[in-house]
Amino acid sequence: MATRYWVVTLPVQTSASSLWSRLQEAISKHSFDTPLYRFNTPDLRVGTLDSLLSLSDDLSKSNSFVEGVSQKIRRQIEELERVSGVQNGALTVDGVPVDSYLTRFVWDEAKYPTMSPLRETVDSIHVQVAKIEDDLKVIVILHFSSFLNQILLERS
Repeated sequence: MATRYWVVTLPVQTSASSLWSRLQEAISKHSFDTPLYRFNTPDLRVGTLDSLLSLSDDLSKSNSFVEGVSQKIRRQIEELERVSGVQNGALTVDGVPVDSYLTRFVWDEAKYPTMSPLRETVDSIHVQVAKIEDDLKVIVILHFSSFLNQILLERS
């Protein structure tokens, strides 16, 4: 079974490092064998209060979209692993194993500049996820087609 990760965001009131230390301490008291990984994201350019409020309305839609695509990918991976016997860990993100990518995440400044308005960053992520969804659809169709061809060849 694949490793599960939870991504949690917390409000920083004093400093991020002190919050991280308190979180590690609290988790270790209740679950000594749970590793924690810091998912560092840079300070992003927020803009005006109006633009932030406007973006706030759209973030729930974007979140639902990204979560939906992530679930589709997860289901497809599980199905492919079940049907074809591909082992866990064979998948990569930009050539890096998924576990390593998640536990050593680094913000891609070239893809998502921190000096860009937050709206542009969210829109860019949304476009990238939509492209991934389209690519997934094409790959699934190709895989299904080759699977059917294999069955037909075995029958003849």
